[in-house]
Amino acid sequence: MSVLLHATMPAWQRDHDGSYTAELQGWSLRVRWRPEGADGARGFWWEAAQAGPPARRMVSRELHEEIEIAMAEAEQWVAPGNPDRESETID
Repeated sequence: MSVLLHATMPAWQRDHDGSYTAELQGWSLRVRWRPEGADGARGFWWEAAQAGPPARRMVSRELHEEIEIAMAEAEQWVAPGNPDRESETID
């Protein structure tokens, strides 16, 4: 998958808490690291938020081993014309 997805690296800035943020297509994106939990899962996950009205928010459904993949997936999710965005947005 990493061969197919590439993040727009100049768009992402490291935040003081160690996460990475970007503002794209009117959305605020954030990628964070999840340390290994009791379930043994660890990796990078993303969230996207858009101020309203209506305010919208989406969180990735899976963890990624590579931060660039999490970034690229977030960018892809907020891209214009993404049909999944309308059906999967959570509040």
